Parts: sequence; structure tokens; C-alpha cells
Amino acid sequence: MVIKNSLVESEHLSLWEQSLSLLSEKIPESAFNTWFNALEILDVNHDTVSIGVPNEFVLEYVSHHYYATIQVVLQDLLQKPVQLIFKERARTSLELLEAKPEKARSSSPEDLHKSKDVNVDVTVPLPRNNNFDSFVIGDCNQLAHAACLAVSQAPSKNSFNPLVIYGGTGMGKTHLLQAIAHFCSTNETVSKIVYRTSEEFTQEYIKFVKKMKDSRTFYQVYNDADILLIDDIQFLAGKQSTQDEFYSIFNVLQGMKKQIVITSDRPPAEIKGLHQRLLSRFDTGLLADLQPPNLETRLAILKKKNDADQSDCITDEVLCYVANHVTSNVRELEGTLIKLSAYACFTRTPITVEIAKEILGDTVRNVNQPITIKRILETVAVDFESTVNLLVSQTRKKNVAVPRQIAMYLARKLTDNSLHTIGLAFGRDYSTVIHSLKKVESEMKLDNALRVRVDRLQNSLS
Repeated sequence: MVIKNSLVESEHLSLWEQSLSLLSEKIPESAFNTWFNALEILDVNHDTVSIGVPNEFVLEYVSHHYYATIQVVLQDLLQKPVQLIFKERARTSLELLEAKPEKARSSSPEDLHKSKDVNVDVTVPLPRNNNFDSFVIGDCNQLAHAACLAVSQAPSKNSFNPLVIYGGTGMGKTHLLQAIAHFCSTNETVSKIVYRTSEEFTQEYIKFVKKMKDSRTFYQVYNDADILLIDDIQFLAGKQSTQDEFYSIFNVLQGMKKQIVITSDRPPAEIKGLHQRLLSRFDTGLLADLQPPNLETRLAILKKKNDADQSDCITDEVLCYVANHVTSNVRELEGTLIKLSAYACFTRTPITVEIAKEILGDTVRNVNQPITIKRILETVAVDFESTVNLLVSQTRKKNVAVPRQIAMYLARKLTDNSLHTIGLAFGRDYSTVIHSLKKVESEMKLDNALRVRVDRLQNSLS
């Protein structure tokens, strides 16, 4: 019986190793290392594969984001259709010893009123709207968001310590860092939060050195933290003494299993003038990057902010135009929306695409992107609440065929691509493209709503 069980376990291990090899080719390295190293196959029973996960958070994230990807790989290997079941693994004796039992919190107002306050140590008040609810999630930031939420829910009780969030200006690093502070404070997942920019940390250290006061005062602020949040770590580059002090504090907190979260405008390894010993510490946790938002995420960001501002003077057509032409970062997107809202407020004039073009002028021209088949596909997919993958798939369902034909029509009208090139982009031949062009042109003459929609899409792209 023992031999049989060992053989089964060996087969499961072999199957999972093959699966991991294939999955590593389909999933970005940072996401793969974060979510898949702790998974294993528990059982294969007929058409059901049970996959073990270390905790509920990983279970929810992996099952939501990677179910289909894992399913396809396993079906290819097993040569049959399978369903997946994700199960939280029983913890080992060591894990049980390390886990600290916590009392369940009541959500009643009375209990919340009686609960102790969380000590939030900041130099200036944090904006209340920089929370997880106001953060728009997309493919560009879902890993960073999930990691920050996990850290907030269970500081230090995860493998993301330290957690390093990096990305260019205006991508949402500070928003996520402050969201962690707000969540931990509101939900009392820690007793003391310390939030600093690296420049503030440097200034505090300089003052301490100049005054030569009792060192316990300076260090106690940081060493007593349950979670330390440091924004823009790149500004410590070249400051050798400050780095030494930060390294000491880092080691103390990590040794006490306290949570550390850091942001940077680039991968830490690319920061010149940062101690190698600090870099090696950062590598022991999770590095999650923030990429520029894609069209769907840009539009979602604009709609969320517009709804929050309760503005009815900026239409979805205008938002789509802005999302298509302001592509660099979230901050510039929001700044553009503020500019349009201010104009509408002061002039009491509803914003149209033409007015938006006039107001934004050089701003849009400076960031204007060439019209490509990819951009057209993204724009049409968002407008029809579909996906690019569906539009280029072989399905002939009407709710996919119509936007596909419109996308082909716009690709022919707005780009210099040949019929053959357009066909290749859609997985079709040029005769199908010709049919689609004629179909859209004839339908637009009969269907005014379709004509208006196509014109609107064209305006948002051009």
C-alpha cells in the first residue's frame, strides 16, 4: 500500500513538473515565481485534477486568474478534458507552530468602538481616496495589487517580505502604498504603521546626526513598526551613511518578522549607487512591477474618476478619445480629465470630441500614437465589451462577427495596410476582408445607429 501511494505521488509530481515547464512559457516570470512554486497536484481522479495551494488567498487568486491556462496545459498532457479543483493544503507541523492564533474580529459597531487605535506614523496626512477601492485593476497591475492586498490582510504572514513595487512615474505605486496604510489602519491588522518617503527618512537621519540626541529615539520610531512603508527608495542612491542606517533598520524588522513594503521607479538592480547588500535583501521577497495601462484599463480609470466626480458633461465618447490618445501613465490620464472638467465647469459647455481635441491641443499631439490594427482591435473590443482574442478567433457568433467586421473596416480606412495584411491580423484571407468592408458599408446606409457608432469609433482613434 505504501509502495502504491509512493508511485501515485511520483506520477503526480512528474505530471506537475511537466505542467510547470509548459506554464512557465505562458506566464510572465514574476507571476510564475510568485503563484506557482507553492502549488502541487494532490489527486487525479477520472476527469478531475485536485491542486493543492498553501492558503486561501493563493487559492482565490490562482483559480480566478489562471484556471483556464492550467486547465489547457493539463488537458494537453492527459489527452482528455479535465476540471480543476483547488484545495488548501493541510499545513505542516512547522507551519502550525509558526502560525499565531488570532481572535476573530467582530464587525459590530460596539466592538469596533472598543478596539484599540492603530498608531499611524506619517509626516503628512495620507489622501483618503488612495485606497484599494479606488484603484483600477488591469493586466498591467494585477500582480502588484494582489500582493499589496495580501500584505495588508496578513502583514508578515506571507512570502512577500519585503514587497518591492516598481514602475515608472504616475503608474500607481504611491496609491498602492497608501492603500496598504489605510487598509491596515481601518482593519487593525497591525498596531503600528510607519510611512515615509526615502527623502523624509534621509532628512530625519540628518537631523538625528546633527543633534546627536539619544539614538533610541530615532531607531525606536522604526524598530517599533509592525509594517514599514517606504516610497521612492531610489532616492537613497549614493547616500552611503543613510543606506547603512536603513540597512540596519531593515535587518531588525525582518528579523522580528515585521512587514516591509518599498516602492521604486525602476527595478532595484538598476538603481546605481545602491548597496549590493540592500539589493540582496530586496531579492529575498517579491518584486512586482506596474506597467503602463492598456486601453481597456485606461478607459476604466477615466470612467471611475468621472463617476467619482459625478460629472455628466463628459461623455463616454470623449473618455474613449482620451484613453486612445493619452497612453503614458495614470497621472497624465487623470490630469487630462481634470483639464476637460474644469473647462466644462467654467464655460458651462458640454465636452464633445471636437472640443476635447481643441482643448488638449499639443498635449494630445505630443503623446499621439500611430493608428495601428492593434489599436483598432483594442478600441472596438472595449466598445463592444468583447476581447481582442475573440475578435481574431474563428467564432461566427453575431456578437463577435459584427465588431470584427467593423474593426476590419476601420483598419482599411484608417491605416495603410493592405487587404492581405489586415486579413493576416484577423486570421482571415483578403476575400473575407473585402466581404466585411462591403457588409459594413451597406449596413451603415440602412442602420443609422451603426453609422453613428462607427463614426464615434473613428473619431476616438483619429
